[in-house]
Amino acid sequence: MRVFVYVMIGSLLGCICLIAQGPLPGDIQVTRTLQSIFGNAPSWALLLTNTAKLPVLWGTLVVAILLAFVHGGWRSAITPAPALILAQMLDALLRGLLIAPRPTADLVAVATPSMSSGLPSTFGLVYGALFGVAVCLTPNRNIVAVTASAFALFLIVAGVSARIVLGGHWASQIVASTFVGLALAATIELIIKTMNIGYRTGL
Repeated sequence: MRVFVYVMIGSLLGCICLIAQGPLPGDIQVTRTLQSIFGNAPSWALLLTNTAKLPVLWGTLVVAILLAFVHGGWRSAITPAPALILAQMLDALLRGLLIAPRPTADLVAVATPSMSSGLPSTFGLVYGALFGVAVCLTPNRNIVAVTASAFALFLIVAGVSARIVLGGHWASQIVASTFVGLALAATIELIIKTMNIGYRTGL
């Protein structure tokens, strides 16, 4: 069910972004508001951006695996690595097919101008895939698992905010990409659970 919801939100919002070929209602206001609060290029936003790029990405993967393990045990801990691989593959594929303009300096402040497509957001796909399994709250979890989920959600929100405040993507673009990344994590988790059930029943 989660996979379906994530895919629907990500794909629907992404399609709207492609059709609009520019900021959606609210995108400019969200960016300007964040920039008025944090500035145009805060150091924390630049730091978070680098956590989705090599070589720092390896450390981010380790953090994601630890959070997933605390959240759901070894089965959840397996999820981030293959989800990240899928995210990177999907990013490479979509970048050859989609064109969506990024924010421009005439509308908002842009820390690092880029001519590449704003959709998909590599950062959104990566963070959604890495931390997606840990953000899912399930019943009967202890305080440690809930804390892990809250921290994973905080990282996603902070990362998304970082890319917006830097003018790297419109909010709609990175939110759509993040939900697709969440769908990848949920898909891998479902496959692992299915395989485990099959192993236990001798199938």
